[in-house]
Amino acid sequence: LGVIGPSGAGKSSLARAITGVWRPASGQVRLDGATLDQYDPDILGQHVGYLPQRVTLFDGTIAENIAKLSAEPDARRVVEAARKAAAHEMIVQLPQGYDTRVSAAGGRLSGGQMQRIALARALYDDPVLLVLDEPNSNLDNEGSEALNLAIRQMKSEGKSVIIMAHRPAAIRECDLLMVLEGGTRKAFGPRDEVLRSMVKNHAEIAQAQGGGGVS
Repeated sequence: LGVIGPSGAGKSSLARAITGVWRPASGQVRLDGATLDQYDPDILGQHVGYLPQRVTLFDGTIAENIAKLSAEPDARRVVEAARKAAAHEMIVQLPQGYDTRVSAAGGRLSGGQMQRIALARALYDDPVLLVLDEPNSNLDNEGSEALNLAIRQMKSEGKSVIIMAHRPAAIRECDLLMVLEGGTRKAFGPRDEVLRSMVKNHAEIAQAQGGGGVS
């Protein structure tokens, strides 16, 4: 599912509500029939992967960041998640590899490197739902292609992905599309149908989706 709309439409607020970061002012968010507050936060974090628009890393090693500071990190899953996020080669080229220490501000890492590590963190627990808020904001072409591949893999496994995007061209892998405006749903349905009915430059958007990554 792609969610598009102008700045201030409510996309990030929706992402935070879906992932349990924020509690909705009214109504309920359910996962597999249960409301989010019925889940233990650690269990919910295993089921729902979240890549926020503004990435923050933990004070610790890259491996600890990917494993979400788990008391019992799985080294194999750490590397597997990094590979899915196209972060493995970048990490092993660092002087201390996965043992490289980073800070909440990222230290010497670029915005794109931080976002790849955060994407690996979101994929670490093999979630059934992945929520991406403006995922292409800092990713380069390689990172964008890796993101598309991870999305296709999750779809093939019957899992769900929700992408919040400011620009419709970022929804290449989406089957469904919702348009938000002022916190209100303006349209919902198959992506191409919604684009034709709601977006004036849908032809240019479709052409932009023909190659490259989500950016």
